[in-house]
Amino acid sequence: MDADTQIGGPHAHFPSTQLSLLEAATHGLTNDALERVMALYWKPVYRFIRLKFRKNDEDAKDLTQGFFTTALERDFFTCFDPAKASFRTYLRMAVERFAANQYAGSSRQKRGGDIQFESVEDYAATTESPEQIFEREWQRQLFALALNDLHAHCDASGKQLQFCIFEAYDLAVDEDERPSYASLAARHGIAETAVTNHLAWARRTLRGFVNERLRGVTSGEQELRKEMRRVWI
Repeated sequence: MDADTQIGGPHAHFPSTQLSLLEAATHGLTNDALERVMALYWKPVYRFIRLKFRKNDEDAKDLTQGFFTTALERDFFTCFDPAKASFRTYLRMAVERFAANQYAGSSRQKRGGDIQFESVEDYAATTESPEQIFEREWQRQLFALALNDLHAHCDASGKQLQFCIFEAYDLAVDEDERPSYASLAARHGIAETAVTNHLAWARRTLRGFVNERLRGVTSGEQELRKEMRRVWI
């Protein structure tokens, strides 16, 4: 994770097979459900707070951690109504209310209400709204967690070669430097058709892990399908 968002952790080894969020809450697994949500939403919430409320790094961390702590204490999950909004929207709106209330409370404690927002140089040049940044970071973190799941799965199942080829080709930072199928085949001493098959398997398996991560933070099949369409369009 980035150094500025190390609190909360990546939760890279969270189980990939999960109940839906509402199923977890219904069965009293609130701590478990919160872990799923924190794994995916800690960084988007942190960045949303930094930009929306122009908080510095430490204040944004404190507010983010405070939000998730309060969410657990106040039956945050059981208040969610999937008929009104997606869980992602519900959470973002709850974060906004929480941070605004915290600011209002701090202002009342200051003589004359002289508390000041911190400038956020990191985001000074951005043209994205706080809501857009929240959505972008949500999708980025979703895939980062799924990639961790894929990597762990390959290590555990003896498919390190498949991941190595996938990493070299699909995760290449610069497309101009992406190796060809022929060069990958020569590098690993396999046929080009094997490279094709390994990439197809890795992509299919990654998609499955993305969908399982979504299943862990949605209210059921209907919301899951909507979120899957959003991610895979």
